[in-house]
Amino acid sequence: MSASKKFNYDGKDFYDAIGNLASRDFNDSEIALHIGSEVKDIIEARNDKIMKQINDGVDDIDDMPELEDTSCIPDSLSAEVFSRMKSGNYEGWNEQENKLRSMLISQVLERARSKLVLVYKGVYDKIALGKWKTKSVTTTTSSKVNKEGERYEETVTTETTQDLAPNLQALTMWRFHHDKEFREEMAAMKKMDVSVEADKGIEKINISVAYNKKEDLELQENNKQ
Repeated sequence: MSASKKFNYDGKDFYDAIGNLASRDFNDSEIALHIGSEVKDIIEARNDKIMKQINDGVDDIDDMPELEDTSCIPDSLSAEVFSRMKSGNYEGWNEQENKLRSMLISQVLERARSKLVLVYKGVYDKIALGKWKTKSVTTTTSSKVNKEGERYEETVTTETTQDLAPNLQALTMWRFHHDKEFREEMAAMKKMDVSVEADKGIEKINISVAYNKKEDLELQENNKQ
């Protein structure tokens, strides 16, 4: 990374870009890879807004902010550098900068990913409970003849909406997370299964050991005689 290209770590755009990428389910490595383009998109969107106001004939054009240059923004960070920034151990920052900026990065990531979890949870719950709606579109084209005897094609588009049936596996998981009694029953059943398997294992071991003892084999041979 050249010295002339650097992010503004004290500005809002860097942290907004991290939040935007995290909200699209990017992991830390992917955020590091795409953060440059995301910061540029934020700045360019702001520049477009300024240009639109100028073209629309804003009265106080002298008070308008200047267009920002995006050529000084790096394309990306390495995954290792971003990890050190997040943990507050980046050698390019002093102790105070590491403490503040790592806190901001962690807060932005946690906030964005918490919202994403809620979105996923909402979708999961709807599928589990059979409240998820699906849409299907059917297009039918038929050939017809008008009063003048001319042929033409008529297209009819039909859209139908239906609820998916509850998903038993997802519903079981949903109940495990939301129903305390169900969770306790599942835990008890699992404990019972483990006990049964343990008993079976001990029984198999005992049988296996007994029939492999030399003296037992000799005793069986003597009984036969």
